[in-house]
Amino acid sequence: MLDLLDDRNRADERVAAVRAADLEAEAVTRGNVALFTRAMWIAVLMLLLFNSAALVTVVNGFGVGPVQDGVVALSATWNEQMEKNGLSKPGTVIRKAVERWRNVGWAELQAGLDGTQPQQNALMLRREPRG
Repeated sequence: MLDLLDDRNRADERVAAVRAADLEAEAVTRGNVALFTRAMWIAVLMLLLFNSAALVTVVNGFGVGPVQDGVVALSATWNEQMEKNGLSKPGTVIRKAVERWRNVGWAELQAGLDGTQPQQNALMLRREPRG
């Protein structure tokens, strides 16, 4: 009889341990969802500030409906205002610089690095290319 009570106490302890593990897993999941949500908001804000034209492209892919139409109209108006006030230029400059560096071949990179000290190589990579 005492063996049955002891088994029951152990079962209760196991159930409590499983519940605690479940609560911990839920807390981790909530934290991950919160981090993902923050990352998405940051991405949207960066699109709003630096790439409003891409934002228009993204929202044009939305379905048809009153809310979606309003979002498309707002994003188009936002893009027009950004371009009108010249605030879309930083994003354009950044995209052009990245595209220029993407098109650099190994031979061109090696030719630019020859004859320099290793410490200067990093500085040379950061310099704005002429041309």
